[in-house]
Amino acid sequence: MKISVILKETKETRFSLEVFPPKTGVSERIPIQRHLSNIFETVEHLIKYNPIFVSVTYNPEGKTKTTSIPLAAIIKQKYNVEAVAHLTCISTPREELSKTLDVIDYFDIENILALRGDLPDSSLPRGELRHASDLVEEITKHEKGFCIGVACYPEGHPECVTEEGERDLEKDLLHFKAKVDKGADFAITQLFFDNNVFFSFVKKARDIGVKVPIIPGIMPIRSYNMVNIVKRLGNISMPYSLVKKLEDNRDNKAEIMEIGVEQAIKQCRGLMNKVPCIHFYTMDRWMSVDRILKELS
Repeated sequence: MKISVILKETKETRFSLEVFPPKTGVSERIPIQRHLSNIFETVEHLIKYNPIFVSVTYNPEGKTKTTSIPLAAIIKQKYNVEAVAHLTCISTPREELSKTLDVIDYFDIENILALRGDLPDSSLPRGELRHASDLVEEITKHEKGFCIGVACYPEGHPECVTEEGERDLEKDLLHFKAKVDKGADFAITQLFFDNNVFFSFVKKARDIGVKVPIIPGIMPIRSYNMVNIVKRLGNISMPYSLVKKLEDNRDNKAEIMEIGVEQAIKQCRGLMNKVPCIHFYTMDRWMSVDRILKELS
């Protein structure tokens, strides 16, 4: 079933999950098996909360490219839940993209999250798709009639900056609208830690004509390293009070996880009944999300 249809029929806030397949080589059987075990364990523990969908990440390089779509199909069949296959366009020729869409269709997956993907070190070959909006447009041409999701950035994409190096939020909003105008049916936000940032972003998107459902993305903090990750991303703000708590407990892993769970519960409570769905970036770890959903339910 298409995610857009489910979201339209949803009368109360539900949730969804993201998992990611292993990037190690097929010959390294033990690491792959362990990683796959984490994925299935995550879904098995959280399926009781009736997620709308499980999205499976995709990397055009290495083995993830060949495992993510079949994995999405297995999750859909094994757990009777809709699967969303991530798909990136950077460095992907149109002919190869067409074949990949045929594979997704073959596995009876109706939903795709269309992403640009990380830029390679070298310059792109001529003729390749450069933006997620280009990918959305290509997907709409496929006879399957996929439901298409896209990413959006409440605090702006890190690469969308002015000549002075400042975030260009207005320009990034227009990029988001371009993806919707070319056929996107729903959107999932990058993680954020301040609900006001999300609500402000949604209002601005609505003001320029974006009407598709916008699903907030939540990533429970599991370690102090999350602070460093946020700093490296450069486009995600973290409330000072939260940073202070994390810094005061940087060597206490159990307390860090507790802070992360409390923060996510607080955010989710503020989002409940205001959005059709909350998307959890699980990092293939189920315990924090399980505690959050148990508290919310």
